[in-house]
Amino acid sequence: MNTIIQPTIAALPPLPPPPSSSFPQNPFSLSNPKPSLRPSLSLSLSPPSSSNPKLKPQLLLNFTALPPSQSLPTEKPLLPLTPPNGSDQTHFFFHHLLNLLRLSARHGDHELARAVHASILKLEEDNHLGNALISAYLKLGLVPDAYRVFQSLSCPNVVSFTTLVSGFSKAGREDEAVDLFFGMRNSGFGIDGFTVSTLLTACTGSSAFREGKLVHAHAIKIGLEANLSVTNALIRFYAACGSVNGVKSLFERMPVKDVITWTEMVTAYMEVGLVDLAIEMFDNMPERNPVSYNALLAGFCRNGEGLRALDLFTKMLEEDMEMTDFTFTSVVNACGLVMDCKTSEQIHGFLIKFGFGSNACIEAALLDMCTRCGRMADAKKMFLRWPAEQDRSVILTSIIGGYARNGELDEAISLFNLNQSEGRMDMDEVSSTSLLGLCGTIGFHELGKQIHCHAFKRGFLTDVGVGNATISMYIKCWNMEDGVKLFNMMPTHDIVSWNGLLAGYLLHRQGDEALAFWSKMERTGIKPDKITFVLIISAYRHTNSNLVDNCRSLFLSMNTVYGIEPTSEHFASFIAVLGYWGLLDEAEEIICKMPFEPEVSVWRALLDSCRLRMNTTVGKRVVKRILAMEPKDPSSYILVSNLYSASGRWHCSEMVRDKMRKKGFRKHPGQSWIIHNKKIHPFYARDKSHPQAKDIYSGLEILILECLKAGYVPDTSFVLQEVEEHQKKDFLYYHSAKLAATYGLLTSKPGKPVRIVKNILLCGDCHTFLKYMSIVTGRAIYARDSSGVHYFSSGQCSCKDYW
Repeated sequence: MNTIIQPTIAALPPLPPPPSSSFPQNPFSLSNPKPSLRPSLSLSLSPPSSSNPKLKPQLLLNFTALPPSQSLPTEKPLLPLTPPNGSDQTHFFFHHLLNLLRLSARHGDHELARAVHASILKLEEDNHLGNALISAYLKLGLVPDAYRVFQSLSCPNVVSFTTLVSGFSKAGREDEAVDLFFGMRNSGFGIDGFTVSTLLTACTGSSAFREGKLVHAHAIKIGLEANLSVTNALIRFYAACGSVNGVKSLFERMPVKDVITWTEMVTAYMEVGLVDLAIEMFDNMPERNPVSYNALLAGFCRNGEGLRALDLFTKMLEEDMEMTDFTFTSVVNACGLVMDCKTSEQIHGFLIKFGFGSNACIEAALLDMCTRCGRMADAKKMFLRWPAEQDRSVILTSIIGGYARNGELDEAISLFNLNQSEGRMDMDEVSSTSLLGLCGTIGFHELGKQIHCHAFKRGFLTDVGVGNATISMYIKCWNMEDGVKLFNMMPTHDIVSWNGLLAGYLLHRQGDEALAFWSKMERTGIKPDKITFVLIISAYRHTNSNLVDNCRSLFLSMNTVYGIEPTSEHFASFIAVLGYWGLLDEAEEIICKMPFEPEVSVWRALLDSCRLRMNTTVGKRVVKRILAMEPKDPSSYILVSNLYSASGRWHCSEMVRDKMRKKGFRKHPGQSWIIHNKKIHPFYARDKSHPQAKDIYSGLEILILECLKAGYVPDTSFVLQEVEEHQKKDFLYYHSAKLAATYGLLTSKPGKPVRIVKNILLCGDCHTFLKYMSIVTGRAIYARDSSGVHYFSSGQCSCKDYW
């Protein structure tokens, strides 16, 4: 997330005319002193304090003219006691002012830089000195001061422009950097490769793709396209544009390539999700350095390839490769992706053993890793021993999110409320985004609205990331209407904004609305990315009519029309659409003809379709395929185990679960919850831990009787335990979703809808029960499970009984 620092002035003033024009004699100074003034300089370095010898040196300046007889201070002088005379003296003086500016930047000393500036104001203008002052101010983060110095230069040169362009870019003010470049070009200044590469970096950072292409065109015009630094920057730029073909074409045309070029290509392919091409590029590199390895490592993490990242880390250790904080942070993130407790403990121990655990950034990443690997006890210990003097907002956001992910919802909300009330939680854009995501995940609409109001008051809604998170929160909290309103009110959108609203339509199973929104995206000229196509293809599952032919045409046109190579995710989405509309044989044939080896997710999409269509013939073949692939996630094993259980093959089901246990996979138990009086009320199957359990069970028994009268018939095939038939009904009646819905009915006002959330799919029997419950109570019931939102009303569900 780039935060743009607004300039202190309303807009950039007109740029100075070309060097040939006439200029004021001395706009470099605030007033025009006599040009003949040649002040002497007295400068000394005070010795460090005996109490603290590590203190940085204090520079004492005296810019008053000294009479010839006056002696210099007795401390060790920074300048010789007898400076040269005449022009040599001026050159000598300028040289030491430059040294002082370098010292001010190195030590972060604002006062010293301004003191040197004060001295420079008394001199005749010198571009070299002016450029050094601009550079020092930029390094100190004083961007407005640097710009004022630039404005005061009567004849800024290429270095002046390039220095400021680079400074604007690094300060997150990419738009001003781009404007300055084109002003430089229009003013007739020559442009070199460094300026162009700096500008392309700025265009990449600000997503100024049109301007970046203009810079590219200008580079070709002045013969800089073959410049190595320019072509490397162009690869980075076109990768950010999502133009894989453009990146590939540039790389192939380059006459000379260095290690940076190859590394940029690895990063570019990783950015667009072409992991295999990135690996191939890495393997073909004539030479590699630690940055190359880090690029591949970070790319694996960006694309969810945690296991590959860990394998690469092992290889780096074997080759005794130099490692940085960035390396270790990526490895810790990879452990979080894999979510394997044992692996995370090994990496954690390795970092502590070699002394990297004390690094604040790595320790924050370790805490987040622990929350993702189910090690909440360890995460809590790290949180409690976090130094009081260090900022806690990042780790606080991590541990709150961790509690939510691990089903400890009460802990998450309690910790948030405690730190918010005590003023220990600094709600910035990052924490607001994370907490809005948490509210969406647990369906806490009221708290989400409070954070939205806080973000609005603090002006955070101008940040696209916060806006996107707010939209997602409302959509996940069953409020699609407010999500759409917020999208329309946002001043700017990025592709995440458009994808977020598309995902919302899918969550609410509004396929036709999603396709209408896709048409709007195309009319607006929004360039889709690979996630957009995953969503659009999936939308064809939720349309009112069978539009498989349209979906097939879109899928086949991805590469030819939109330049996006289909990945396993796209194939999985397309297979799910074919399976939903009953085309299982075609789906299986497409998988067998895929241009690359299908991942487990593709076969799982077909297996899920077999479940929906109750096709055991195809299902048996798919199960064999999945088990032969040794899936790396527990959900595939659980799906296969449940299929065996549903068909009465208890022995096979137990074998699959035993295999899971040996691999260290664990199944999160099914849980449903409801929000009441600003508190989360969680339920498990046959759970009696709630303080009002007696009332809930009594109410549920009455509901069951009423539903049975209305025609509800319990479906014991959804009891996946090997027990007697009469026991199956007892198991079935007290599933977590039924308990949560009953509690919602008891605690909400008459006529108000009941809203529940379940962390896994609703079972078929609970789905049927909630339909009958909506009849006998006359209430609307919203249930959000892992497939999306179910809206029950008058005995019907919005999912049309396919989920």
